[in-house]
Amino acid sequence: MNTAIVIDTSRELDQELYEPYNVYPIGYILEDSNGERISERVSVRRIQTSELISRAKRDKKAKIFAPSIKDFVELYTYLAEEHDSLISIHSSLVTPAVFDNALVAKKLVSEINIDVIDSQTFGSASGLFVEELAKFIKGAKNINEIRKEAINLNKHLNSFIMSRNDELTSIGLRSSNLLSYITSSFRPYTLYQYFHNNWQELKRSRNVKYLFNEVKNSVEIVKKTKDIQNIYYSSSWEFSRELKSLLKIFDKTENTESSQSLVTYFLLGRNYFDVSFI
Repeated sequence: MNTAIVIDTSRELDQELYEPYNVYPIGYILEDSNGERISERVSVRRIQTSELISRAKRDKKAKIFAPSIKDFVELYTYLAEEHDSLISIHSSLVTPAVFDNALVAKKLVSEINIDVIDSQTFGSASGLFVEELAKFIKGAKNINEIRKEAINLNKHLNSFIMSRNDELTSIGLRSSNLLSYITSSFRPYTLYQYFHNNWQELKRSRNVKYLFNEVKNSVEIVKKTKDIQNIYYSSSWEFSRELKSLLKIFDKTENTESSQSLVTYFLLGRNYFDVSFI
């Protein structure tokens, strides 16, 4: 199979992996308080996410716009010139507006076989999902094998996110644009877990040490039942010490620090912790 992978940039895969795994990103648009719009994608395989996050930090009224149907059609058509199939990976939970645009664009492009894969993963888990599926696609014989592997990954991937956003499982990019989710520093942290293709709220507390112990205990339980093969993580600097302690549990398992996406920044803000593994 000569297959290309399309992701919207809420999927936190490192740019260095785009070419090895034949991945093509489709980016968001940042609009500042003056109405100026800046595209996240600057070339076919290069994005400027960190630059736009820096702008958003300085401009509390900035918002992001989802890639349009036209954006998808243009990228799909471009890739149809050299590929016979496309796997387009998005989230109907976190960015439903993007997922819907991909489905519409699929119907408008007939030159290539396109399969839109849904993953409820978010943050570092989204990057881990894409990397693991991309590895599988390299040796896949047909689309049915890829679909089954996507279902398997969604089921067996584990993730924990700690944030002051206590509505993470109910909000996302549901319309064409999204304002930053601003929370008070007095609000407690909420700990979420992704397991068996579902996000659930575990605990709420102002005691960060307590929440990290909950994560460590859960990881220890998982380690007793299966071998952990790959880890993705991301964190604001406030939790670097707790993160270092948690990573020690994984021993010599391969791990990758993911870069925060625009969507993650707008939903989680500056103070958060995020770890995923499979």
